[in-house]
Amino acid sequence: MAETHDMLEGQYVNDWIKNFHGKALIYGKMRVGPLPAAGALAGVIRKYPDKIFIENGTVWIVEGKIKPSTAAVGQLKFYADQFPVTPEFYFAKDLPVKKILLTTREDPDVRTFAEKEGLTYEVYLPEWLQKILEARV
Repeated sequence: MAETHDMLEGQYVNDWIKNFHGKALIYGKMRVGPLPAAGALAGVIRKYPDKIFIENGTVWIVEGKIKPSTAAVGQLKFYADQFPVTPEFYFAKDLPVKKILLTTREDPDVRTFAEKEGLTYEVYLPEWLQKILEARV
């Protein structure tokens, strides 16, 4: 069975975290935003970034994209906006929040846009993922 794009991006982000931020306090698939009114879908409508980690007194919110995407810029800005009102992160609501767009390749237009919006644009292409992407072509 072929891996879905979301599964591949999840593995990709996990690999990057393990290699570069392995000692951080890591939260995966944590929803952000206030809790909605009680009901059958309470909490389900909240959105979640790929990873949130806390390192050196800073909250880092990560969105991984195999292909660079301007849409990820909006996603990250939304997540950062919602973070301080997330009950699960009450203990970190006053920490500085940084946003990382993690992607496999350089895209000067997306980089410029992301950095203009206050994001870190990080390029990371591990060998295992490069082999998968080359096999798809």
